[in-house]
Amino acid sequence: MCWMIFAWCVFVGVAAVTVFYKKFRSYTMGLTAFLLTLAVIPCLPASGSPLRTQPVKQIVYQFDDYRHLELVGHACEGAIYYVDRKRRIRTSYMEQFARVFLPPIVHADNDGDFIFLPLDDASSVAVSRDHGRTFKYARWVGGRYFDVREIDAVTIWKRQAYVTLKDGRLFMTSKPFGDRWGLDIIEVHDQLPATTLAERPQFQDLEKSVPEIEGYRGWSEMRCDPDLKGEPIETAGTRWNRFQQQVSDVLARTIALPVTWAVEYFG
Repeated sequence: MCWMIFAWCVFVGVAAVTVFYKKFRSYTMGLTAFLLTLAVIPCLPASGSPLRTQPVKQIVYQFDDYRHLELVGHACEGAIYYVDRKRRIRTSYMEQFARVFLPPIVHADNDGDFIFLPLDDASSVAVSRDHGRTFKYARWVGGRYFDVREIDAVTIWKRQAYVTLKDGRLFMTSKPFGDRWGLDIIEVHDQLPATTLAERPQFQDLEKSVPEIEGYRGWSEMRCDPDLKGEPIETAGTRWNRFQQQVSDVLARTIALPVTWAVEYFG
């Protein structure tokens, strides 16, 4: 449509010069040049630079009324923060390329005294023992030899983590005492008895099953909307594209209004 508007403006300009040239020579030439300059602007190449947007901030997991996980990024990938509004804590445990952990997770900790957050592929786990002010990474004793899709559920209760697999195996952290409590994750039925960890007090008399959780008010899984978009980032390219559109709209509503009517009428 831009070339139709340009052709119409050329026609109007030529007509104005023909009719008013002798009487208003300088004004006619100046206005015609200005009109044709405006008319050609929408027909010039637009900026082809991709539209960039600000990172999206969304809550991906809710522990309780005042604690949650916050992902800041694009398409559900970015940095993840642990947020405790009551204590005014906001700590990133992954600065970039983080995604949400998809298996079910019931994080029934006691007000943040033990935070256990698996990475999206379960290759490691971010652990905090100081209400989320700092995080360390836990390890799978002997290495992780299963896929994240094999995890049935993760439960955190009384400063211990329980990871159950779909084949029935149970992995746990130690009881909450000692220097490394909460930082070693081990299969309790077959693997633990075969290691020296079984001799340590914090690994003795562990639960044989996941405890029943009652009164839990948090979410049972992490959630993320990949379609959320942030605010556009202003660039020279976006400013030029917006200026082209504004000029086109002004011309279509004023001097080139007959072209607009014709296009609407004839489809």
